[in-house]
Amino acid sequence: MRLAPALVFLAAPAWAEPPRLSLVFGVDRLDAQAADIPATRRIDEERGSALYIRLSPGFDAAMRVLTTTHVGDTGDLRICAETVLAPVIQAPIDEAVFVITDTDPARIDRLQALLSGPTCAEVPGG
Repeated sequence: MRLAPALVFLAAPAWAEPPRLSLVFGVDRLDAQAADIPATRRIDEERGSALYIRLSPGFDAAMRVLTTTHVGDTGDLRICAETVLAPVIQAPIDEAVFVITDTDPARIDRLQALLSGPTCAEVPGG
């Protein structure tokens, strides 16, 4: 008796999930996934809101190297592949910490949801 060969197809998403947070300088970049972001904290004040983002301490060395290399350069801070800030690096940064401020609390709500949601696509407009 002859057996027919079996074909196995693995299900894979059509598009890979983008990094939750990226700091990009041309080809140099720091990428973090949701599991790499143990803490976000929102601060609301009369003048606006801020979102404090702390990456895992294991990212501190990479942040130091990246920002040391790019002192004086303008970066591209992205959340779920969306540019949210264009920081100018004034000095090396020793900790993988980001603070985003905005006078529109709804924008901070959306960014926080992108960072903490199950996927980037789960948030409207994400």
